[in-house]
Amino acid sequence: MKISERIDGITGIAPAYRGTVLPAPKSVKIELTAACNYACKFCVQAVQKGSGTMDRALYSRLIREMREAGVEELGLFYIGESFLCSWLPDAIREAKEVGFPYVFLTTNGSAATPSKVEACMAAGLDSLKFSLNFTGPSQLADVAQVSSRFFEQAITHLIAARQIRDKYGYKCGVYASSIAFDGEQGEKMRAVVERVKPWVDEHYWLPLYGMSGAAIAAGLKPRPGNPGRLDQMRDPLPCWAAFTEGHINHDGTMSACCFGPGKKREFVMSDLTEVDFMTGWNSVVYQKLRAAHLSMDVTGTICEGCAAGS
Repeated sequence: MKISERIDGITGIAPAYRGTVLPAPKSVKIELTAACNYACKFCVQAVQKGSGTMDRALYSRLIREMREAGVEELGLFYIGESFLCSWLPDAIREAKEVGFPYVFLTTNGSAATPSKVEACMAAGLDSLKFSLNFTGPSQLADVAQVSSRFFEQAITHLIAARQIRDKYGYKCGVYASSIAFDGEQGEKMRAVVERVKPWVDEHYWLPLYGMSGAAIAAGLKPRPGNPGRLDQMRDPLPCWAAFTEGHINHDGTMSACCFGPGKKREFVMSDLTEVDFMTGWNSVVYQKLRAAHLSMDVTGTICEGCAAGS
């Protein structure tokens, strides 16, 4: 199955998930570390400035509860950069031992060194996606607020990942995604994409979305809500993120969507250090938010600004 097909399967809300009390989501993203070596101006990390690493005992408990509940796809990333987590290969190995059919990971690429990538693939990683959103070294330095050398470093790591996969026969897809911009920015970005396409199994485009206000705060004009892939755009309401995919922060709290806990933790729906996964997934707070989405009116909720795109 293509990665784009998997994404579309999550961002489309099936009839069984158009309610307030829901079965286990097919997919969950769990944050091993909140740390990131980038500080992208359009990302919630620039606003929330998270830090900290998930407790390993908590991770072990949660992945078992999720798998027993029926979760099939486990994303070992969220807001932070997971290649900064020293026990990432162990997390992958344990998830596969628990029985997850599909364990996936997204990275900015800069810390995805060949040795780390090989360790993850050997542990059973099913999918590794590189997020490439810059036209060149100078733009990366400006927007991500890091050294310009990381631009070539990320591409070098992507190529190395593909070579490692092919050399050792690992069953891991290697992918890339990019934000689609208009005008000159878009044309320059397409040149970068053409450069990496021979090294990935699939590349797909994403629209710039609000990231719970972070993109707007950076002076950008995002799409309302979280519309998914550019070629399969979803409506802002109801937003799939509150219905079909779980999002667990490094501290064990569960957020309403993939934009993190919020600067004031306003997106936190439950605390999984106090309740089991399914109780947290169907908390009263979550149910009320889903009801607002299903009514097509999120006025006064945490989703108001994002869904409206303003």
